[in-house]
Amino acid sequence: MKRNLKIMSMLLGGLLALGSLTACGSDDSGDPTPPPTPDPPTPTEKVLTSVKVDYTATVSQQLLDVATVTVRFVGENGQVASETMTSTTWTKSVTLALPAKAGLNVQPTLKGSVADGEYDLGAKGHMAYTWLDQDGQQMQTGSTASTPEMEAVFYADGLGQYLGAISANCQLARAFAKDYSVTETSIAWGGNAGDDSTQGTGISDDGATGENR
Repeated sequence: MKRNLKIMSMLLGGLLALGSLTACGSDDSGDPTPPPTPDPPTPTEKVLTSVKVDYTATVSQQLLDVATVTVRFVGENGQVASETMTSTTWTKSVTLALPAKAGLNVQPTLKGSVADGEYDLGAKGHMAYTWLDQDGQQMQTGSTASTPEMEAVFYADGLGQYLGAISANCQLARAFAKDYSVTETSIAWGGNAGDDSTQGTGISDDGATGENR
């Protein structure tokens, strides 16, 4: 009899212990307690790292007819590159690490002798820019700079002089800093771009200084 009571006491103690363990691992409804919710990850701080530049050059059809039109611009590697226009509108987008310089220059060169008559010649350049973070996402919209609009009607004997004026004046150059400032600067374009024609195709060493635009 005592042996049976002892066995029953041990079984009862085991059941009580099991119930205690079950109660510790469940809520009031008897369901298992869910694990704690982890803290949300801290968002990465956005940092201004680059500027996206959209170049556009537009010329009249008659300018393309009488001249080879070369657009020189600052490319992705920060160096001056060039492309020949094959239609009246040329576009190019580049992304430059800050600090950076960007710009373009429209340079027409007379193809050869042209017939007598009137020629409607026009050229204009634009440069729009947008500030980007380290993930290439827009942080702030910039603005658009434009060259003087060169447009006139010329007779054949005056074309060469006018094309030189386009090269000298249809150009833009801006320096971009990490504090969102934009300043005018200078770029040695090479080719026949006015007074810079003998300076090669490198970018000048002038920094992003001067009044903000």
